[in-house]
Amino acid sequence: MTVTLKPIEEAESHTTLALRGRLDMEGSWEIERSLLEYTSGDLRHLLLDLSAVNFLGSMAIRVFVRTGSALTRKQKKLVLFAAQPPVAKTLEVSGFTSAIPLVRTLEEAKAAIGV
Repeated sequence: MTVTLKPIEEAESHTTLALRGRLDMEGSWEIERSLLEYTSGDLRHLLLDLSAVNFLGSMAIRVFVRTGSALTRKQKKLVLFAAQPPVAKTLEVSGFTSAIPLVRTLEEAKAAIGV
């Protein structure tokens, strides 16, 4: 397994999950199932901690876009936070951050959803 997805906090307004590892093609497939299952249930805002992600490929961006779109359709947000500089740069250069927020801290992520 190249990536893990670990629950950090389940609050009334949001769920916080931490990703760890390489979000290459294989890692993206591993998390996509879990995130799609999440978006098919009773939804809250989703905050993703990327501090332990050491690589992010285009497939991961696709997974995040699909997850964000599913949440947006249900008036919820996906917010990414704490990305390492190379991961943050990949997201920014791709234009991803114009649609889905990327912030530095958990506190900023909570503020982005109004908590």
